[in-house]
Amino acid sequence: MASLNPESVEDPEGLLAQPDHMRDMDRVMLEVVAILCPFPSVARVVGRIDAHDPQAWGAANVAVRIEVETPEGQRPVSRIYTIRSFDPRSGTVEIDFVIHDDDSPAMRWLRAAGPGTRAHMIGPRQHLVPGFAPGKRVAIFADETAIPAVFAILDAWPDGVSGSLWIETSDPAAFEELPRLAGLDYHLIRRARPAGTTGALFAAARQAISAPGGWTLWAAGERQEMREFRNHFRALGLGRDDVRVFGYWKHGSSSSEIDRIRLREYAEIRRRGLRLEDLDDAELPI
Repeated sequence: MASLNPESVEDPEGLLAQPDHMRDMDRVMLEVVAILCPFPSVARVVGRIDAHDPQAWGAANVAVRIEVETPEGQRPVSRIYTIRSFDPRSGTVEIDFVIHDDDSPAMRWLRAAGPGTRAHMIGPRQHLVPGFAPGKRVAIFADETAIPAVFAILDAWPDGVSGSLWIETSDPAAFEELPRLAGLDYHLIRRARPAGTTGALFAAARQAISAPGGWTLWAAGERQEMREFRNHFRALGLGRDDVRVFGYWKHGSSSSEIDRIRLREYAEIRRRGLRLEDLDDAELPI
């Protein structure tokens, strides 16, 4: 018998297939058209899908789960990515993979993929965009895992909104590719140490925003640093809707570990009669 794949996250209660979790998401087939390398740190997967609701796929900052491995007798191993762009006329999506040197499921899939490769994908799941509000500047803080989300947000940026953004990355080319918009200030934080260990985004945020008035904040990156963002700026006096912070990954933990904790907490709130929107991802014990 084949050994069990430790990256597969089992769902004994079948919660992930139920309507409360799936909502308006579909399981679609992604067919790879090309894999590009726009700069050293990123592989850009260009693929086609048959989107049942093209408008949903074209919204800013939508996430998908790509099934990167299918172990025999187990649930598929999946990883979450953000749609960088979607063309409703051709059904073409662009998805950026940050390249790592490890032997993770996503990197194994990426190394084996090429034109014609097919993989199931579940989505789209709409994630929050900045809380655009009259009279307030938008502050964006992101590491390279969130650059595709930032790209999509900038691509749909409302006219007349000003703001500043800070991007932490070891690859300046990823920063330079972002759309340049009037009224926005761009700041590159060039990282020389391992991702998730610098605290540089949080330090930049504390320096830039010392009082709650006039700002709305959106940030995404390593989970512990994002928790510090949330706690600090809520305590500083920014309202709940003005602090939109997302932990995309956790230093020292695999995505499968995070998914297991997320599923366990989801099962618990369902037993209490609650729903997916009652799950506060930022408060998960990760």
